[in-house]
Amino acid sequence: MVDRMLLGPAAEDRSYLGRRVEVPCIDDERKELERLAARIGIRAEAVPGVSKRRCGGKGPRSLTVEELLSLGFIDEPDLGMDQNLPESADPQHHRKWMGGSTGPTSQGFRHMVFPGIEWGSPIATFQIPFSRVGDAPGRIEVLKKASDAYLAEGNVFFGLRTLLWREHLIEDLLQPFHSTQIPAVRLIPLHKILKSPVQAASHAIANYHYAFEGLVRELVRTPWERGIQECLEGREARAYEGGAKSLELPRSKARETGDVIYGVFGDYLKSPEVDLPAGTGRVDYDALVHSAPAELSKEEEAMLGDQDRDEYHRARARSKAMDGIRALSCGLMKEAARTFWGDLDQALSKLPSNSTGK
Repeated sequence: MVDRMLLGPAAEDRSYLGRRVEVPCIDDERKELERLAARIGIRAEAVPGVSKRRCGGKGPRSLTVEELLSLGFIDEPDLGMDQNLPESADPQHHRKWMGGSTGPTSQGFRHMVFPGIEWGSPIATFQIPFSRVGDAPGRIEVLKKASDAYLAEGNVFFGLRTLLWREHLIEDLLQPFHSTQIPAVRLIPLHKILKSPVQAASHAIANYHYAFEGLVRELVRTPWERGIQECLEGREARAYEGGAKSLELPRSKARETGDVIYGVFGDYLKSPEVDLPAGTGRVDYDALVHSAPAELSKEEEAMLGDQDRDEYHRARARSKAMDGIRALSCGLMKEAARTFWGDLDQALSKLPSNSTGK
């Protein structure tokens, strides 16, 4: 996503992208990651080092802001820093309801928030438990404080890095599955709900959640005629506002998200044999994004056998649902791009341009 935005017209308007930033040597980078991890409660060993320069040796001492943005800092929160944390990291025991305490889904409590049932619309906002769970907004503020502190002391490298971790969580909140526990009732295997309601619902919702994100990733990589790249290229910027307002857009799109993702996958992702977070089950995202069945005339359709006709209608329905996912994702990505540039402008545009920083 960041690489796509850097290719768009918005990047041309921002001179700070060319500012050079000092990159710490390997040992200094690792020491600072460990100090940072102790302050904000993450697993330092899960954060990759990016420096190529040995301390006291040769190697590039600086990179531009644009080059740093391309290093993948924004993806680092999904590499394990918030996974498999001790119980002390979750004193309110939110992980019980948001992916468990071990494995890839154990980061969910820091990357999502379910605000609780809104009693004016209890069916659309139903969740278990009824009260608010998840700490994504709190983590966004923790990372803002860390980023602001680094930038204030002139450490642009770690200021930018923690800023991009923050942007990752802001983008997470724009994903309807991160702000609504059950986007649509049809995603739940109702025949199993009486036997093990939490387990059955969590398993199915996790599969649809991962499948939706997989489709969006593929759409971002795909040229515009089938993808959503142009949705990331606007010039508009607006800094993150936080609070309940930040959840208005994704929560308003939750039902639509549930409907279109079900339209693509049907009941397949409810199967106990499919566990996408654990790597079990197969989804061909490339085929779903790139394939669009030709529309047959009534005469051509009448010539099909019953089985072929049924498959044709299923393919057309999937294609229509994919069009819905494109439109939905485009709107969410536009908001993510606006916030990204707004936050970057706010943090970096006032920095002096004649120094590389620490």
